Amino acid sequence: MIPRLALALSLLLLPALAGATESPMHAGDLAHALDRLAGTGRVLYVAAHPDDENTRLLAHLANGRHLRVAYLSMTRGGGGQNLIGGEQGELLDVIRTEELLAARGLDRAEQRFSTMRDFGFSKSAEETFGIWGREAALGDMVQVIRTFRPDVIVTRFDETPPNHGHHTASAILAREAFDAAADPKRFPAQGLEPWQATRLVYNHSHWRGPAPAGALPLDVGGYDVRLGLGYGELAALSRSQHKSQGFGAKGERGALLEHFVHVAGTRAEKDLVEGVELSWRRFGKGGERVGQALEKARATLVRDHPERALPALVEARVALAALPDDPRVQDARRDLDEVIAGAAGLFLRATAPSPAAVPGSEVEVELEVLARLPAGVQLREVAFPDGKVLRPGVKLAPEQRELVKHRLRIPADAAISAPYWLAGEASRGSYAVADRSLVGAPRGPAAAFVAATFDIGGAAIRYDVPVVHAWVDRVHGERTRPFLVVPPATLTPTREAVLLPNGKPGAVALRIRAGADGVQGRVELGLPAGWKAKPASREVKLAKAGDETTVRFDVEAPAGAAPTEIQPSITVAGKRWSFREDVIDYPHIPVQVVLQPARLRLSPLEIQLPAGLVGYVQGSGDSVAEDLHHVGAAVELVDDDTLRAGDLDRYAAIIVGIRAYNTRPALRAAHERLMRYVESGGTVVVQYVTSSNWDRLDTPIGPFPLEIGRDRITDETAEMIALQADHPLLAAPNRITAADFEGWVQERGLYFATKWDERYQPLFEAADPGEGKLQGSTLVARHGRGRYVYTGLAFFRQLRAGVPGAYRLLSNLVARP
Repeated sequence: MIPRLALALSLLLLPALAGATESPMHAGDLAHALDRLAGTGRVLYVAAHPDDENTRLLAHLANGRHLRVAYLSMTRGGGGQNLIGGEQGELLDVIRTEELLAARGLDRAEQRFSTMRDFGFSKSAEETFGIWGREAALGDMVQVIRTFRPDVIVTRFDETPPNHGHHTASAILAREAFDAAADPKRFPAQGLEPWQATRLVYNHSHWRGPAPAGALPLDVGGYDVRLGLGYGELAALSRSQHKSQGFGAKGERGALLEHFVHVAGTRAEKDLVEGVELSWRRFGKGGERVGQALEKARATLVRDHPERALPALVEARVALAALPDDPRVQDARRDLDEVIAGAAGLFLRATAPSPAAVPGSEVEVELEVLARLPAGVQLREVAFPDGKVLRPGVKLAPEQRELVKHRLRIPADAAISAPYWLAGEASRGSYAVADRSLVGAPRGPAAAFVAATFDIGGAAIRYDVPVVHAWVDRVHGERTRPFLVVPPATLTPTREAVLLPNGKPGAVALRIRAGADGVQGRVELGLPAGWKAKPASREVKLAKAGDETTVRFDVEAPAGAAPTEIQPSITVAGKRWSFREDVIDYPHIPVQVVLQPARLRLSPLEIQLPAGLVGYVQGSGDSVAEDLHHVGAAVELVDDDTLRAGDLDRYAAIIVGIRAYNTRPALRAAHERLMRYVESGGTVVVQYVTSSNWDRLDTPIGPFPLEIGRDRITDETAEMIALQADHPLLAAPNRITAADFEGWVQERGLYFATKWDERYQPLFEAADPGEGKLQGSTLVARHGRGRYVYTGLAFFRQLRAGVPGAYRLLSNLVARP
């Protein structure tokens, strides 16, 4: 077996591990990469979520100043909303992770993460620390600092409330980690050398008001002739990768001032990195030799003939090999090898004909090798993960394509390719990561790779090439995705929660997908004592890898049973497997096949459903219509044509999905028509909308004046006090009590009304700990013969999670007056 690169070298990288070996490194990229290699300065940017980072600053520092820059996001952002699809929670974490990597692929900074979870909006750092675990979060940040070793640490946020608690917590942790990372007595179990950064500063933002006196200004604008973009334009392209959050940005041109407030360390008077040794001289005489060789390479790098720089690049490689194994040196060795590959026009791709294989199976792997330039490259050796070594000894002429094939055996004990941070049992505040050396890494190691060793300019250089699956999409052309090790079969619940209404059995459906040919297995639900499934198990047979079938069970709960979570499984050849499989496919990020433990929530439900047909105006990615249909309600999606001119009187009630007024122009145009429907006796329930200074919603959403703000209740256990206990909407068809607010997840609600006409009546009053009571979560108004409801309660989360009381309350809200 060939050894893997150290995780600290191979995992904490830019989006594509293949780097210059496959992704095209054009002349501008190559020049920038070499310029970054010639320096040793590092900056770590710290904030809480994807999209918190200042891409203007990152683009400027990485490309204008040629510093090595990384963004540490404390979370992966799964507690937010999703504007482009229905993924929430862990799957939204995956999307936002890939969006950050896509952003970094453009602005050329790097990406890091802690193991902390985005558990939703938090109103204080104290609450955040109580859920994350302050010491655990600090330990993660210290580990990132010790492995990255920044000269300057920059926070996006300061410690002054009001702000999102995650934001404030990230700033507090940065201040504490600045000292803790340098203290050998703190977190010694990490096994890492202490590191003292030169300074810590806060990147003041214009939305916090004018920069304070004494703040250090820095112009991050400017034009990059190599990229043909200003840094404000490049930053906008980067920021616009956060599509799930609707963060598309326009390009900015000209001077762009950023300001920095001193927090700790040596104060900067004129420049962010002043007083920092930015050259290789920080490593003494040996470092000077590295710097001299890199300067020679920069001088000989010709736009149309980059191969002329290879002798100097190899000289720099020899000089780097003589330096001690400092993280900067290790990173530079890897990056220099990528620059050498780029200068030689080297293309490497290892492909498998299928996207996945199971442990113990074999798969044909083909290594494609191409040297596009006259660089005198020789393919010396190709090593496969199963120990097979081939020695072609082929000298590659320009544009000469070589193929090296091998039938690779996957070890019987190979790990399933689940994201490393989803493989364990997470807590509310953090993901469980068994291998702590992975902390900080955006992704885990590739399932398989091929090690190809070349002779380039007399140097033996090895490239570890991850195995991918490539195919042609009729619309998008050639696409690739990582090759995965998968179980013999996955079983994916078609719902996150199955409800058992009024003592009736719940219908459980599992999609079984074969990971190999000839799968035969037995599917079981793993119910707790007293619960029953009919049938008790299901036998499945699937002929080919990729074949699917759906198996169904009727589940009965014992009397008085509380909601429970089960882990369904399939037994194949005497071994039990329990993985679900979700495919995420959006144009702006690579295809993601997410494997994680299969879980399903079962919730008994006593409910009286509203009579008649409910129309649902779909919003941005919620599943409320599907959830209501699941428990027996008659629901029909309302399309734009129906909103404009269809028969709305067919519906007993119409529910407007989350952010629908923000995302559906036809709904805004049909608002008056919808209000006439209410006036003639219909019921309309509008779920939350957003309106802000930078994205104001000017369209009315109700029959009377109503303003939506950013008020919310983040404590999902906050007491919901009925302002009128005998209100009809709390009495029928379901009697709503305090029990109906038990078991809610993440939050009570968001984007509450802040001002409203006196004709609206608030239903509830609630407060987060230590705050004043809010009454804008649910407003009701009679309009003509009908009823209008605005609600910021998070039904879109609660119904998906199988919270019984949320189903009962929403049923009441849509009932006819």
